[in-house]
Amino acid sequence: MREKDLPLDRSKHAIYTKNAKKCVQTLLRRYYDEPTAAQLWEKIQLQYCAFLEDEPPMAGVKMKISIYDPILIFAWYAVIPDKPPLEDVQQDVFECFMSGFEVLGRVFDLNRRLDNRIANLVFKKTADQRDREIKAFPGSFRMQGYAYDRQNGVVRYGFTQCPNAEFAKRHHMEDVLPVMCNCDHLAMQKLHATLIREGTCCTGSLCDYCIVGDRNPIAGRYELVKRDNGLWVSVKK
Repeated sequence: MREKDLPLDRSKHAIYTKNAKKCVQTLLRRYYDEPTAAQLWEKIQLQYCAFLEDEPPMAGVKMKISIYDPILIFAWYAVIPDKPPLEDVQQDVFECFMSGFEVLGRVFDLNRRLDNRIANLVFKKTADQRDREIKAFPGSFRMQGYAYDRQNGVVRYGFTQCPNAEFAKRHHMEDVLPVMCNCDHLAMQKLHATLIREGTCCTGSLCDYCIVGDRNPIAGRYELVKRDNGLWVSVKK
């Protein structure tokens, strides 16, 4: 079905991106023959629209990709009859959401103090944007900022509300959420950095981000561990 023909109220919601569509269609072709993949794709599109019927309107948020593309992944998993291990599709989902970090990593190295400071400014600007948006879109990301640790080169921020986590809870799909959360660790690795995160909004009240260069001694104090639900968390050694 063409995207323009989907039963979607565009005054309230946005369509998924071409990257998300490519990701899902690639996964369909991997596990199914062409006719079956085509039939499932149409069912996934309709499930995507059905999911949006009960979601808060957020078509006007600036970072639509971080809200609407995950819903397509949820729709894919809800529809397919054979559920592959999510760890098998982790790289596909990462490339869907964060392929740009591969390119950024050729330029930025967060072990360098200048690049580290630039990253802090970028995240601060994002936090300011989120603060402005949350007033108009209370269901969007609620971001919490922290002072930049210039001495140790530590960039910190967090989310006290994540629409992806709220969606997963509403639809009892918490087991699918980690395949998206884990992308943050992979993204930071591309920037020669380590994400130290001990919890997310799905498992607690805060999705915390502590970012340091991967050669920073602080990074060496933690190891990345996979929980039973598939979520990668940082644990002190």
